[in-house]
Amino acid sequence: MGGASLVKRAFQDNQSDFIFSKWTPLVILIDFLLFAPVFLFLSYSLGSLYPTLAMVEDPNPPAYEPVSLHEDAASLAEDNPAAPTGQHTSKPVTSSLRATRRLLVSVSGFSSHFRGLIPAFFLAVSRTTLTAIIAAVPLVPQFVGTLLASLLLASISAVWVHAVITPPTKRSFWSRRPPLRKAFEATCFPIFFHWIALTLAAYTPFLLASAFHLPIWNPSNPGAVPSYNGSMGWKGTVITVVELAIQFLLVVPTEVALVRVQASLLPPDEDTIIPFDRSFQGKVEPVVVGGKGFVTVRDALATFPRASWVRLYILYAKVFAVTVLSYLLMAAIIVPELFLLISKNPNKQTPKNVWGNSGWTVHENKAPTFRASATFKPYGQH
Repeated sequence: MGGASLVKRAFQDNQSDFIFSKWTPLVILIDFLLFAPVFLFLSYSLGSLYPTLAMVEDPNPPAYEPVSLHEDAASLAEDNPAAPTGQHTSKPVTSSLRATRRLLVSVSGFSSHFRGLIPAFFLAVSRTTLTAIIAAVPLVPQFVGTLLASLLLASISAVWVHAVITPPTKRSFWSRRPPLRKAFEATCFPIFFHWIALTLAAYTPFLLASAFHLPIWNPSNPGAVPSYNGSMGWKGTVITVVELAIQFLLVVPTEVALVRVQASLLPPDEDTIIPFDRSFQGKVEPVVVGGKGFVTVRDALATFPRASWVRLYILYAKVFAVTVLSYLLMAAIIVPELFLLISKNPNKQTPKNVWGNSGWTVHENKAPTFRASATFKPYGQH
């Protein structure tokens, strides 16, 4: 009943300047059903899945011809008809958004864009829960809780990478987890390095804003709008440049190292949907011959050539452009809806005379006299 009354007041408040149409809830529901898959595709498929494939793909695989795993999908060779049969295309699959999309569709249809979604959701919920529990301990900051939670979930994070780069399987992601001890031994350092990069990316803008004495919006007091001045332009530019530098020079490289180390934990009996050098140019020795069975951080980065770095950053630029364009298209739909759904409130009560009993009094055959009120208060303080 309380929630219903709040909704009713939101639509029938006589003191509001504007009121919403009775169709607003239905339009919001339709927009949610329409745009939720788009947000999921942009944030998960383009934002996480595509870059992960690019980080793992071998740019110089042995000669092969991709075979479609989905009977309704065309062969990937159509993207490069000049390539002879039995030879790989001149460019890696992940060098093109279109080629990557065709690859995923060839595996299991369009739903392949959401492969690994279940372990990703489980990982996100578990990490948030563990972080909250650890941060509840006195004197333990939240960012420390994030690190500990990531280390505890090392095997779940690794199995998400495996689910992304391998064909569909009937096995549950839980049964595909690498042993926790081995996953921790392999990924503890890349997880730590990536955590440092993410922490710097999260806190550096606020530290610089504080050093520049910039007004910062406080979420606990949303009504207080910061006042801005002319120097904010160059200060904001400096903060933006520093943040981008951290993202491109620290966050992305540490993520590449982490993902490639996690991919090296893939069991030898599992195939991949992209060319994948399991030996990392001979750097990885199997456990049966006395090796660790996974690649080190240094070797994971050393075996990622310059061309792959360029391809990855171009992919991020393409994803950013597609995301911005998608948001603009969604805004082109939502903004006109707002104009159609919001109208001026005809029942709004006008404020009373703020001058009280004061004012000019005109008497017959006498000059006008002004009578001040002892109860005068500025408007808004009644």
